[in-house]
Amino acid sequence: MIRWFRHQKLIHQIAVVVLAGFCISFLLSFYLLSAEKAERLNRLSVSGAVQRVISVVSILAQTPPSLHLAMIQASNSSDLHLSVSATPQIEETRPVSSESTLLLNRIAAAGISEAYLTLTPRMQQEQPLPEMHHGMMAGNGRSKEFSNKEYRNRRLRFVATMAGSVRLPDGGWLNFSSGVNPEITHWSAGVLISLSLVVAGTILICLLIIRNALRPVRALEKAAEDFATHKSVTQISTDCPQDLYPTIQAFNEMQVRLTGYIDDRTKLLAAISHDLRTPLTSLRLRLEFIEEGEDKQQMLRTLTVMENMLQATMRFSRDDVEPEPRCPTAVDTLMQTIVDEYAEKQIVIDYQPGDLGIWSVPPLSIRRMTENLVNNAIQYGGQGCHISLEVRRENQYLSVTVADNGPGIDAAKFDDMMKPFTRLNQARDTESASVGLGLSITRSLAVAHGGTLRLTTNQPHGLKATFTVLIGREK
Repeated sequence: MIRWFRHQKLIHQIAVVVLAGFCISFLLSFYLLSAEKAERLNRLSVSGAVQRVISVVSILAQTPPSLHLAMIQASNSSDLHLSVSATPQIEETRPVSSESTLLLNRIAAAGISEAYLTLTPRMQQEQPLPEMHHGMMAGNGRSKEFSNKEYRNRRLRFVATMAGSVRLPDGGWLNFSSGVNPEITHWSAGVLISLSLVVAGTILICLLIIRNALRPVRALEKAAEDFATHKSVTQISTDCPQDLYPTIQAFNEMQVRLTGYIDDRTKLLAAISHDLRTPLTSLRLRLEFIEEGEDKQQMLRTLTVMENMLQATMRFSRDDVEPEPRCPTAVDTLMQTIVDEYAEKQIVIDYQPGDLGIWSVPPLSIRRMTENLVNNAIQYGGQGCHISLEVRRENQYLSVTVADNGPGIDAAKFDDMMKPFTRLNQARDTESASVGLGLSITRSLAVAHGGTLRLTTNQPHGLKATFTVLIGREK
């Protein structure tokens, strides 16, 4: 999983990290805020309940006993339940904490001589108020007498926070329990939607900033691809983040230097090839004055091979410097013309014309590449070699395949075959005038026009050579 993630696009990796970070941060913040909100509501509920109990005790002390029941019923509410008993239902304070001590001090300051409290954990399961009161108080018959039937029927639910008993002036005990309605501790839908929109908006802004920051990287990728395919220099704008500036600046300088180096080497190769033609011509003239014999014929053949090599080298360098422009071409007609010309030389090529239409391609380069591959098949395929030509469209590329059923070569030597001046003795004949530039020229032309050259084994034996060139729109 980690390895797969590392191979994804950089913007996708950053997006996942940002999204995960925001989600975790949002959940943690939501949990902490919810806990803090519930805790504060709990303290507020406990403080308010104690104050109301103090007020009820003060009122009961000032009213006749016949009115106590009515006063108790009137003081009950959705978050506070009261009852009176002869004995305290809470007989000790637990847990003893700074909060419980502070509450007891407030009760004592109001003139209540004796009181006990039980603070209930906030996460206790919610339950109906009267049931919680009777469960915590475990009251006797008198407490049941003062239980309000209305509250049993309404079944108001809450999260219990506190229960207690305080002594009344007449010697009885006022038992109470309070709680918080869990609905008020929940976040409203509006707040949740607002927070979600804020998080989504923040993530979107971060992704847009990241995408804009990575734009120079995409430009670098496009420029590198153009330089590798077409040897065209594309200067990348240095208006980019400071961290990427040295890389882009170095890439721009590399393109210029490498292009200059390639041009210099190509021009040097062409100049040397051109200059060598003069001494070769002089040698041929001198050989004309030598008496006829085997040595003279051998030297003439050697000079012929050297002249062919120089001509091929000059054409190779010229094609590398000046790629052919594209023009609308009927591909089927072009290929049929090549096949017919070989047929006039008594060389049969198996070709089935298709319906390729007219495309914007370099016709002379396609013709030259096709002839190079056919000539290789003729020269090295042996007697009775069957040659086939196939032309098809592959997406935005024109693909031309020349296959023969000759001896073929080892697949491990395919790359070596496309190097200049390379001839593999075990698979190819070297007695001819070939200088080993046919496949090199073909690959150079294919790459110059946005394509490739690849060699594969033709089953059951032989060689299959395929070149592609980028094509334009159909006319």
